[in-house]
Amino acid sequence: MPDLALAFVTALWGTTFVVNELVLKDAPPLLFLAIRFALAAVVLVALARGAPRSAGLRKDSLLIGFLLATSIGCQLAGQIYTTASKTAFITGLSVPLTPIIGFLVTRKLPSRANLQGLVLAVAGFFVLAWPRDATRLDPGDALVFLTAVIYGYIIFYMGEAAPRHNARRFAAGQIAAAALFLGLARFAVWPHLPRSGAFAALESRPLPMSGRFWLSVLWMALIATVLTFIVQTWAQARMPATHAAVIFAMEPVWTALFAALTIGERMSAREIAGGVLILAGILVAERRRR
Repeated sequence: MPDLALAFVTALWGTTFVVNELVLKDAPPLLFLAIRFALAAVVLVALARGAPRSAGLRKDSLLIGFLLATSIGCQLAGQIYTTASKTAFITGLSVPLTPIIGFLVTRKLPSRANLQGLVLAVAGFFVLAWPRDATRLDPGDALVFLTAVIYGYIIFYMGEAAPRHNARRFAAGQIAAAALFLGLARFAVWPHLPRSGAFAALESRPLPMSGRFWLSVLWMALIATVLTFIVQTWAQARMPATHAAVIFAMEPVWTALFAALTIGERMSAREIAGGVLILAGILVAERRRR
């Protein structure tokens, strides 16, 4: 059940690609994120009422919330200066980075099955997401690589911290902290928006008032944030971080599928091969040894 739950989370994350592509054509990115996480935090805090508190909850929530807000901010800023395909590949490096980070922190080696599955999944990322025109390092690549490092640490730390806390209470704390830091970031950049620059130009746009925009906000806040963080927190309390990282490798497969169904994108033979490798990695990681 935890594996199926986490696979369901990756499917929901796959929908966010299409939603973000439509929303961010008109909306200021940082303000959109702040509104999304603030709404999600309100709902999660309400759902967490009555849930038991645990020692270290505030510290763990603030840490993951800060890391989450920072990683999303770096990814948004990096995407302005690099291509989408390179962004997808570099962000996907969080999968192989997770066991490395876990080893550096705890000196605990992942299981052989997880490592074998991880190798296949990483190979799938190379085949699926490595851009054919990657001939130079764009300025945003370093920011997106920082996102991958932070994501890898978040996956690892969630595996360590989630068993100590109630899933509803912990999810509420994480998202509330992320909303706080995103709001502070928006407040900090507000005086500098009149200046020139790609990010300033995007962030200076007025907030859309269309029904499509607010439906997108509701989807991203309630489904892609509230539901997924509760399920992710519950699931990661019941599996090693490396095992979770392999399941997270399904996200680009779901993204490609939803993009094909909704906006008409089609996967090439190379992309299908990459998706098969990722799924093979998940199956290998699921293998049980006597």
